[in-house]
Amino acid sequence: MEFSDNKPIYRQISDYAFNCIIEGKWVVGEKIPSVRELAVELGVNTRTVLKALEYLQDTNVINPRRGMGFILATDAVSKVMQERRSEFFNSSLPALLQEMNRLGITTAELLDHINNHKSS
Repeated sequence: MEFSDNKPIYRQISDYAFNCIIEGKWVVGEKIPSVRELAVELGVNTRTVLKALEYLQDTNVINPRRGMGFILATDAVSKVMQERRSEFFNSSLPALLQEMNRLGITTAELLDHINNHKSS
């Protein structure tokens, strides 16, 4: 996994987990990969993975199961979608609007490009 400098690594790992949940790679009610498995897969320290999983646990996306590791919560998909939507409206969209303003792109022009993209 390629990490960027704009966000802490543990949050980027959380984003990776969110993608796995949204894409159905991690199944609701089933065990997710262990801390060690994720550390090896992503090429990071186990402490960093543990911090990411603590974040997922704090947001009630995963639940610990004694002797099993972490299980994906039954409402994990909706929680992840809610978190991602919030991030989009609070961070991504304002950044997009600011860049549009810098480039002189109007909302109508953007919508035209979106509509053209949908039909292709």
